[in-house]
Parts: sequence; structure tokens; C-alpha cells
Amino acid sequence: MAELLVSASTGAMGSLLGKLGTMLSDEYKLLKGVRDDIKFLKDELEAMQAFLLMMADVEEPDQQSKLRANAVRELSYEIEDSIDKFMALVEDEPSSKSEGIMRLFNSTKDKITNIKTRHKIAKDVKDIKSQVKVVSERYARYKIDESARTRHEKVDPRLCEVYKDASELVGIDGPTDELMKWLSDKEGEAAHHLKVVSIVGYGGLGKTTLAKQMYDKIGTNFECRAFVSISRSPDMTKILSSILSEISNGKEHPRSTYQQIIDQIRDFLKDKRYFIIIDDVWDIQSWKNLDCALVKNDCGSVIMTTTRKNNVAESCCSSHGDLVYKIQPLGVADSKKLFFKRIFGCEEKCPPNLKEASEDILKRCGGLPLAINAISSLLATGKTKEEWDRVRLSISFAQGKTCDIDAMNYILSLSYFDLPLDLRSCLLYLTMFPEDSVVERQRLVHRWISEGFIHGKGGEDLIELGVAYFHELVNRSLIQPVNIGYDGKAWDCRVHDTILDFLICKSIEENFCTFLSDHIKRDSKIRRLCLTGNKDQGRVEQLDLSHARSLAIFGKADLIPSLVKSNALRVLDLADCNGLKNHHIKDIGRLCQLRYLTTSRSSIRPSIRLSILLSISELPKQIGDLVYLETLDVSNSMLVELPESVTRLKRLARLFVPRYTKLPDCIGNMEKLQELGNFIDIFEQSVKFVEELGKLINLRKLSVYLDDKASYKKKEMIVSSLCKLDTCKLHTLSIQFSIEGKDAGTLIEGHPFFIPALKCIREIYLANKQLCWITKWIISLANLEKLTLCGQWVVQQDVEMVGSIPSLLEFFGPKFAKPVIIRSSGGFQRLQAFTFWLHDREFMFEAGAMPNVRKLFINICLIDIKCASGGRGGFDDIGIHHLSSLAELYVQIFCHGVKVADVEAVEVAFKSMAEAHPNRPKLKLMRA
Repeated sequence: MAELLVSASTGAMGSLLGKLGTMLSDEYKLLKGVRDDIKFLKDELEAMQAFLLMMADVEEPDQQSKLRANAVRELSYEIEDSIDKFMALVEDEPSSKSEGIMRLFNSTKDKITNIKTRHKIAKDVKDIKSQVKVVSERYARYKIDESARTRHEKVDPRLCEVYKDASELVGIDGPTDELMKWLSDKEGEAAHHLKVVSIVGYGGLGKTTLAKQMYDKIGTNFECRAFVSISRSPDMTKILSSILSEISNGKEHPRSTYQQIIDQIRDFLKDKRYFIIIDDVWDIQSWKNLDCALVKNDCGSVIMTTTRKNNVAESCCSSHGDLVYKIQPLGVADSKKLFFKRIFGCEEKCPPNLKEASEDILKRCGGLPLAINAISSLLATGKTKEEWDRVRLSISFAQGKTCDIDAMNYILSLSYFDLPLDLRSCLLYLTMFPEDSVVERQRLVHRWISEGFIHGKGGEDLIELGVAYFHELVNRSLIQPVNIGYDGKAWDCRVHDTILDFLICKSIEENFCTFLSDHIKRDSKIRRLCLTGNKDQGRVEQLDLSHARSLAIFGKADLIPSLVKSNALRVLDLADCNGLKNHHIKDIGRLCQLRYLTTSRSSIRPSIRLSILLSISELPKQIGDLVYLETLDVSNSMLVELPESVTRLKRLARLFVPRYTKLPDCIGNMEKLQELGNFIDIFEQSVKFVEELGKLINLRKLSVYLDDKASYKKKEMIVSSLCKLDTCKLHTLSIQFSIEGKDAGTLIEGHPFFIPALKCIREIYLANKQLCWITKWIISLANLEKLTLCGQWVVQQDVEMVGSIPSLLEFFGPKFAKPVIIRSSGGFQRLQAFTFWLHDREFMFEAGAMPNVRKLFINICLIDIKCASGGRGGFDDIGIHHLSSLAELYVQIFCHGVKVADVEAVEVAFKSMAEAHPNRPKLKLMRA
């Protein structure tokens, strides 16, 4: 953990120690005595860091230990802020060869010559040393007392749910029936094979309760059975002994070694029909250790596991025919039934004046049985309407004082403390977004990096690492995936309200994020702040943001506080800020530590997009002073021209601007640039810019817009630059073509100096009228993964041409108005996602077509189809059942000009197609 830069548990200690270590090198000329002071600081802070790392895994520290940890953590932020300030005094042009923390200091070698600056540094270091001594003397030692480290033994509160009578349970019948059906839905020889079911979902959904119901319902049908729960740090010998004891009906066994117990279990089970449930499996290795004892026989045995992690569930169910059952939250009806049953006996007995509050409370519970039970027990003691309203408006339900609230916190804390420290910080950072927000993965990862939560080793790509962190949080069921791609990876996420409440409490405890509420501590310094549209403007203006590292505004631009004194700010997110104008960012050049600045969202709602498009039209020239800036996103703006000063941003890695924005000529100076977009109109740029583009040797992603307006010379230049980038690090080139002229058919195939078949071309967006214009060229693209057609009518010949692209994974937008057949021999062997428009009935998937397509999106223009078929109603089978890998089917019906009965007939037809498919894909029907 020594490489940890910034985290919720250790504050800025890791980053700070790195900077102090670099300052101790012989290359820095400091005043006499300053080096000794820095050495003292480094030694003392290393002891403090060790203390914080130990405290991070103490789930219930005593009050004194909490105070020590908070003081040390806050001190780390204060010291780093001071160091950053005087480093800003001496920072000049950073060395292009520097990496990591070293690059912050290489440029200062032999430059600390100004006597005033040197004395200022000496004074700051003396002041810091005094602060450290004060804290050191207040808390004599930086280690955890034995009493603080030891957690009092608790009885797992889930045991109470396990032994509940079935009549008390709500919403359990549907999942139980579904699992029962699966377990009995086997015929012939398959009925005797070992079946493995893994129930997966986040804490509090009722996985253990469901497993126990299955155990009670069908357990007597087996010769032997066992139900064992394991922990985050399982004692495997003890767990295996419990299994052996239960399957042998409590028979005494001599004390044995780990290996001997496995042999005894295998010998006992080899010829028996058994049912064993392993509850709460935390990691794959624990499952593998247990699995080796569970012999695979042909007696019709069943193994059931429960887990919070998707990869563990998949590991348990690695054989053909096994089932991963993703448990869902309770529906509205069952949520109400459980809530009112525990408080009043039934919904009808709920007083009318509590109805509104109860609906809000249930919405926040989000169908989580654990949360509903906890809150209902809190409210079941005859509380008044005012008390109900306080619970409803409370920042967190977890502030209640009942055993059920404690049980809820306990269960959620198991998942939290199972996370590595860096992942805990990334998870807590989601409290920086309003409740019910859909948070974009890219936005989140960029902010994590700018905050210093992610640290790569050996040149590891931080974006890739951040994306891996995001998916790990999804895997652990701590964030909910949204907009899942064909590969099963989510592009966005949201946080369940109950989990968010728990995270808010953790953030408040560690002063990680600040929330403008009654719970804010008056003496706490604001480190991270999210402002939403319902905040009091007067209170916002009084905030001291001089220590803030992250600021996000959700709502009106009037909420933006003065940025003049926000010298510690690393992240400024104005993407959801309505009415943003040029004057709101006029002081942006003062934010000398800024790493991340955005005024744009890639998936912003259309109703908001206009207000943002009409906002920022220019950036202040002082933006070039932000020497640490890594991400600049102004893609949804009216920005006409990017200031020339931007080329001084030597650390800028990601730049996103509107398509029509003119970029500076000297773009080649930005040698750290890794991403450039969004679909920059390359031919509207100067010849100098096009030439300089080829110097961006670290560019990994580039998206450009090309049309037929450019001069011959500029076309030659763009070919030259793109060819240079293709031989460097450029991995993804996305091109949007708009080819309309009379010579459009020769622009690519006929011009020897146009875009060659580069290996980096992954995405093509085509806005011309004839796909055949670029047929030969598009087939020659060896790595093309995504093809989007904007408004093109496609015939059989075009389909077969596109199908011949061996690398194609996604195909969007073709319009089919003539008979088209997707043949088994028509290619599309790797295609994963297919979106198309139907204007004609004569369309068919042949058996064996598109063998790997998982997602199918169909847009149906019903009025065109009716007209083409003489008004005939209904809808013919189009062979969806031939798509052997289909998992999700989305059908959007455009209803204009047709009768409701016609729409309903189409919906019935597609429901029948989905039900007839052997995979039973998820079906979503939409009307437009």
C-alpha cells in the first residue's frame, strides 16, 4: 500500500511522502537545515501512514483511535497543500521525459535561486514541522491499541432471517418457484447430473433467505444435506468439518487434517444424492477449496451458493447447464406489503397522514428487504408524523438506533471492508453525485485519476486501470450497471439509495466529502463538495473552498461559488450546470492545481443539451497557466476557437472539443495528449495543424470528421499525419464521413492520397447515400469493429459486403426496404450487436446466421410495412430463433398513422418469437 497516493483512509499521505522523498535528493538546493527538517517530516509521516493503514481495517475503532486517525489524515492534506503552494512558486516548464511525481520536481533543479522563495520554503517547512510535533505530542504513539484492533464477536444478524417462518416472508414465492422450475426442468440423463445454482446480488437482497427456503422446501428429497455459511476470512478446516457433520447427521468424527476431512466428505458423498448450500462465498479461491470436497456424481445432487460477486457466481457455475440466478429487489407491491405488515399489520391500517411519507421512504429503500425491515422497525414504535418526516428527509436512514438498523449497517460494512483501500476511495467518491444519478464510466474514471486515487505500476495505463476498478465495483454488486454493452460491460452506473446512504455516513466519518446539511461539522475543512440545485445560495457563498480538491455543480450556474481562492482544487465538474456562461469560468486560470475541467456530458439529456450548447463560447487565455491540467472537456459548447495558450498544457492527456472548433496550429507541442475528439472537422483546421497532428506520438484515440470540401494538399497532409500516428500508439481512429458531391464515389477508392487502410481504424460513421461508394476500401480495413450508417438504404448485396468484414463487432443503422436475407454463409461471424430499421416484411435470419450476436435492436416503421403489404396486419416470424447466442432483444415500434390494434399485434408477435427462442432472451418493447 506504500504506493497509494490519495485515499479516504490515508488522506494525501502517500502522495505527500513521494514528494518529500524527491525533495531530499541531492539535486535540490535548499537552505541550511531545511533538508534535516524534511527528513524529520518524512520519518514522522511514515509512522503516521503506518498507523492509518492499520486503522483502515479496524471496523469498530474506539473514539480515541478515531480522533487520532482523523487528525493525522487532515494533517496530510494540510501539508500537501502547503508543499503544492511553494512548488507552484518554483514550477517552470516540466521536463518532457519526467514521469509520475518526479516530473513535479525535475524542472526545479538548480532553479531555487531566488532568496525570497528559498526563505519562504524554509519557513513553510518549519511551520509544517511544528504542526507535526503538535499532533505527535497529542497522540504519543501511532499504533492501534489492542482493544481498538479487536472486534467484539457478533452474531451474524442474517441468522435471524434464516430461521424466520415462511409465512413471515414477502416476495419469496416467485424466486423460489423459478429456482424449483429450473431444478426440475431436466429430462432423461440430464436429470441425474450434478446441478449448481449460484444466487448473486448485493448485500440485503435476501440471498440467504431464498437459499434457506429452497433448503427447507426440497431438502428432505435428498439422502443428505448441509447448509454452511462462510466469512470474509474463512477457516476452511472448520467449514469442511461442519459440512461433514451435517451430511452425516451429527455423527462424531475424529479430529483430522484438512486433507483427511476432504477425503472423508468425498467418500461419504460419492454414491449419494446430496443437497449442499454454501452461503456467502467471498472469493473464487474459497469456492475452489470447498468444491474439491464436493464429489461430482450422477445421483441428481444439487449445490447452491450465494455470493455478492458476479465473477464468484460464474466460477461456481462454470459447467454447462449450471445457473447464475441474479436476485432482484422486491417490486412495489411486495415492498409495500412487507413495510406495512411490520408496522401496522397491513396497508389498510396505515393512517392517511403517513401515506405520503411512507411512499417516499419505500422509494429510498428501492425494494431492498434489508432496508425495508430496518426502517419499518425504526418506525414501528408509534412515531408521530413529524418523526416519520424526519426519517424521510434524513440524509441517511442509518442514523436510526434500532437493532435492525445496526444489522443493515453490519451487512453493508462487510462488502465495504472487503474492498482494497484504493477501491474504497473510488466507491466513496460516488457520493459526489446526486441520488438516482446515472454516472458515466468515463467521467468517473477521469475524476478518480485526477484525484490521485489510481496509481499504476511500471507504466500501467491509468485509464485501463480505472475502467478495471469500475468493473470490479460492478462485479462486487456495490454499483448497479447501466447501459450494458454487447460484451457485458457497463458504460454507466448508479448506486442503490440504501448503499448510497451507507457511503454518505462513511464519507462524513472521514471528512471525505462534505454535504450541505445539518450534519456538517462546523470546524471541518471542505475537501470535496457537490452542490445541487436545491441549495441555499446565501449559504453557498459563505463556504470556504480554499482546501477543496473536488467541486461539482448539479443545477443552475448561479450555484457556482467564487473560484478565486480555490487554490487546492484538482477537479471542477460543471457538466450538469445549466445556464453556464463565459463569466462563470473567467477565473479558471487561478486554479493552479487543476487536473480536470469539464463543461460537457457525452450522454446529456436532449432537453438540457440546448441550454449548454448556447453557453460557453470562449475560454480565457489564462487556461494555459493550468500546468497540471490532464482532462479538458468542452465538447458540448459553442466554442469557436481554442486559445493558443492551450498548447502550453504539457500534461494534457485528454482534449474534447466541438466538431467545428478551430484548434491551435502548434498542437504538436502537446506531446502527452492521448485522446483527441469529438469528431474534429479536420479539414476546417489549418494546414499547419494537420501537419502538427502527426507529431502527437502518444495519441491513442482520435475521432475526426471528413467531407469532400478539402483541398488536395490538405488531403495529402492528413494522410501523411494519420500514417505517422498509425505507426505510433494510435489504437482507435474513428472517422465520420459526409460524402455528398458528384465525385463522392471516387473520393476514397479513386484518390491515391486519401485515407489508406490503416490498422488503427476501428470505427466508421457514414453519412453518405451510397454504401457501395466505399465498398472496396471498407472491406480492406483489417481492424474495423464498428460501422454506423446514417440514413442509408441497404440491399442484399450491401449486407453481404458488410458481412465479409471479419473483425466487425457492431453494425448500426441500415434501413431494409427490400427483401433481405441474413444468411448463414453471409459472414458476420464475430458480430455482437446489430441495430436496423424494417420498412418491409420480407426480411429473414437464416438458420446459423450471425452466430455470436447477443444484442438485437429492431426499429419498425409500421405504416411503411402496412403500405408495402397492402394493409395486411400482424407480423411474420423473421427467424430470430436462428440467432443462437441472442441474449437481449429490443423492439421499437413507430406508431404514427396506424391503429393501436396493429401495434399490439406486432408486440404479440415478438413476444411469441422471444418465447420460442431456446435462450429466452430478455425482451423490451417500446412505442414511439
